[in-house]
Amino acid sequence: MRRFTSLLIAVCLGGCLAAGPPLPPPPRGPVPDLVGTWRGTWAGEPLALLVVTQLGDAGYSGFSIGDYQLGGPRRPGFSGVLTSTVRGEAVSSRAQGWLGNDATGRLLVLIESDSPAGYQYLTLARVDRDRLAGSGQSSFAWGPRGPAELTRQVR
Repeated sequence: MRRFTSLLIAVCLGGCLAAGPPLPPPPRGPVPDLVGTWRGTWAGEPLALLVVTQLGDAGYSGFSIGDYQLGGPRRPGFSGVLTSTVRGEAVSSRAQGWLGNDATGRLLVLIESDSPAGYQYLTLARVDRDRLAGSGQSSFAWGPRGPAELTRQVR
């Protein structure tokens, strides 16, 4: 019985600690302001990201109770809404993102969205001041996957 209880606790905690793609190293230098509307394409279909709030210290994974994170890495991040095309329809869902740097020092933006069909992940690198490019995947077979690009819309 004790082994079963230990196994059950481990499985439950493992689910709480699960996370998306691994984080890159924290960003070096000042973090750019990403708040606003970004539009582009993902796998050839329309894509939009509305960054509503940008945070200097956002949690990525670990154990949380409500909004309070008890452990896990923290770094600059944001919250907003991701609108992607799923089966020909525009689907909007809550999104959160984290910032880091790639090996060459370019800014990376990791985006995770919990759409009604499942999770969506994008990893985009800053190409220039107002453009991000990279690729993404969906946890569900009919979701978008492949190259993605976003351009900041004029405020």
